[in-house]
Amino acid sequence: MQDKDNPRSGYNNVLQQDTSSAASLLTSTKDILTSLDLSAPLVKLAEALGPFIRVDAVSLKLNNLTEELLLLKRGDTFKQEIIYGSRITASGSFASEAMLSNSPSILHEIAANTQFSFPSYVAEEKFQSLVALPLTSGTRQTGILTIYLKESADVSSDVLAIVSIVANVTATAVENTQLVSRIEKNYFSTVEALTAAIEAKDAYTRGHSKRVTQFAITLAERFGVSETDIRNLQYGATLHDIGKIGISGKILNKNGRLTEAEYEVIKKHPVIGERIIERVDFLQGARPIVRGHHERFDGTGYPDGLRDEEIPFLARISAVVDFFDALTSDRPYRRAYSAEQALLMVRESIGREFDPVVAREFLEMGPVLAAAYQEAPVPVLEI
Repeated sequence: MQDKDNPRSGYNNVLQQDTSSAASLLTSTKDILTSLDLSAPLVKLAEALGPFIRVDAVSLKLNNLTEELLLLKRGDTFKQEIIYGSRITASGSFASEAMLSNSPSILHEIAANTQFSFPSYVAEEKFQSLVALPLTSGTRQTGILTIYLKESADVSSDVLAIVSIVANVTATAVENTQLVSRIEKNYFSTVEALTAAIEAKDAYTRGHSKRVTQFAITLAERFGVSETDIRNLQYGATLHDIGKIGISGKILNKNGRLTEAEYEVIKKHPVIGERIIERVDFLQGARPIVRGHHERFDGTGYPDGLRDEEIPFLARISAVVDFFDALTSDRPYRRAYSAEQALLMVRESIGREFDPVVAREFLEMGPVLAAAYQEAPVPVLEI
């Protein structure tokens, strides 16, 4: 185990010799602190340490979790894995010993070491050396970060000082990420409850938002959209009808078709919904979905009369799923259509109401939709 009395002195020594690396490191630490993706700080850390030490893998274990986040270098990028049931306190592990020492620790020739136990991936990846860094926030130990190297390398005390400092910046970023995640989760749970309360006003739409969210995500995944888009879609599809909180229950539950004036009132709910969430930072990506899920591909939808690709892609996805689920639900003025009937109606609306590419991909989901709606299998329609 290697103990550092004054890590910042080493930090200064190295950076005085390489000002470009210093500038890069300062930029990277800023990026680490502002990241809200749990794996992103680790990637930034590996990039920040590139000029000083070769990083082949980074492992993060936190005291309050039983999962280990592992980034393995594959070419020029890092592949993320999550290892479940991994604990820092595992008896005889190098991580637990490093935590007890509460100081940066280096181990060479891992394969020859018989004193400590290591995760199975260490042997599988043939790592030769590791640097273990207990993470602290204030006076609290929050976890441990381990850097693995496939080649044995001398890590100077100065470089170790830099690694230690950047690792603790990462620890702060991870805590920030967890805090923001908890805030978002609590807020979103509140909004979901509000959505459920809105649906409770209309017994015919109970569970509608959850179903739309489920199948909108399934459809989006078939297009290979990003994780960020999936998250925005989850929020947007869940909240797409939240604006109905501003619509009279008498109109929502009317036992018959709406008058023209009543329909004009209903058409306000996308704008009302967007206004409800517009000041919530983490829901900004959901706003185009909430506002645009009733736009039509031919430009005759509402509230903005957008057409074709003017309509945000995630809103185009939500629109077709929303339409399908509404058709397969009982309404005060009609019984639910079967999944097969609803899919035929989607097909008939291609190019008019729906993006042809999105709608045709949705039709390919016929068997999945039929199973979910507990019907006999629906054949994939010829398109």
